[in-house]
Amino acid sequence: MGGLNCKRRFLKKPYKGIIIILISLIVIFSLYRNSGLFYRKGIILPFSLHLNRQEVYLAKDEEFRLFVYGINKRVKFHSTNFRVAGVNFNGRVYAYQTGKAFIIARVDGKRLKCRVKVIDINKERLNLEVGDTYRLGIKGPAFFAKYKSSNPNVATVNIFGKVKAKNPGNTTITANVKGKNLICNVVVR
Repeated sequence: MGGLNCKRRFLKKPYKGIIIILISLIVIFSLYRNSGLFYRKGIILPFSLHLNRQEVYLAKDEEFRLFVYGINKRVKFHSTNFRVAGVNFNGRVYAYQTGKAFIIARVDGKRLKCRVKVIDINKERLNLEVGDTYRLGIKGPAFFAKYKSSNPNVATVNIFGKVKAKNPGNTTITANVKGKNLICNVVVR
């Protein structure tokens, strides 16, 4: 009877180890999935053929220059959605309207991709009375913005973009999305 209990205790211990290993693998995979490494096709080596950026956030009507590292040959660029973002033969990307597009660079039979996300603020100028509120938002593929008021005595803004007019005056509300600042001028009467 004592040998049977010893066997049961011995069998329970490996299950604990397997459960701990499975939980740690799930945690590691979720951290990897939420990092930028998950979206890369491979590790970029210093002297390999790659674009200067793999993902770019642009404000509407903004430009950005893409180029290929590690080569001194002719590169052909094109956009998968020219209504959102266009590109010229030198790799200059133009943001036309909000949305997503891929810029494809072809060189030596290889295709290099850069994801372009064009964003804009829903209101560039607000006229409010004291006590009024208005909800600012980001147009385009952006999920979270950090809002800030330059003069909280005139108007405040919360983390969801809700502007509340406090006192008469002028202020600017800045929405920061991935390093891009989108500005709304607020006049309170």
